[in-house]
Amino acid sequence: MLNLHRWLTPLIAVGIGVASSALSTLPMAAQAVQFGSQQVDQGRFILLASPFGVERRGYQLLILEQLTNQRRCWQEYEGTPTRVDPLLLTFDFTNICNRMTDSNGYSLRIGGEDLGWRFIFTIVPQGNELVLMANSPRERDVQIPIGRTRGLAEGYLKIHLDNGWELTRRTYQNRPLGHVYLWGNPQMVAVPEGGPVGINQPTALPAPDREIIITPLPPRTEPLPPAPRTNPLPPPVPQPAPPTNRPLPPPERRIPTF
Repeated sequence: MLNLHRWLTPLIAVGIGVASSALSTLPMAAQAVQFGSQQVDQGRFILLASPFGVERRGYQLLILEQLTNQRRCWQEYEGTPTRVDPLLLTFDFTNICNRMTDSNGYSLRIGGEDLGWRFIFTIVPQGNELVLMANSPRERDVQIPIGRTRGLAEGYLKIHLDNGWELTRRTYQNRPLGHVYLWGNPQMVAVPEGGPVGINQPTALPAPDREIIITPLPPRTEPLPPAPRTNPLPPPVPQPAPPTNRPLPPPERRIPTF
């Protein structure tokens, strides 16, 4: 019988070692790395309230970027609110458009302070419009309004940024990255005081190229358990011979006697 305890113990040990190594190196990386930001052409981006869920009644933030002029990535329609057709969904937009759907592609920054560790983005209905908010999951009633749709309608809606907000691009050692910021002007937007309970604010984000290396398990030395024995299959049942198409022999002729 296979000894599960013998094989589970190295797995648990490896997991603990990896987690301890990552936690011990985080402060050093946090002190060494600082991200910057640079301005971008606002006209080559659009923020959308993207419908999802049951009957498409929920909304999430979608940011599109026009990388080249080969094809249009979206089409805006006049009116209030501004309805948008995301054209990139109808063709292969590789190297033409960029699509950012979650915190891997965008985050919050006010002045020179990264706040993606503290805030997430939500889109909520308020009155007759949808409002883009930065919310702190562990701080009650800490919200920052960022933009709004200026009306309600079906489908994808353009989000207009409030005064003091714009998009910028994250940089690392002056090298632009694919990540973008919803950036707030510190002269117009205040950073809420405090922080989530149980979370220590880092002095900087961890290095973008830091990896966790998992040590492989030692090679297996004991033999594999034998395969289970199975009974042989019964011999096949003989099938009846197929009927032939040969004609039957003629009936025997008898000579009558007198």
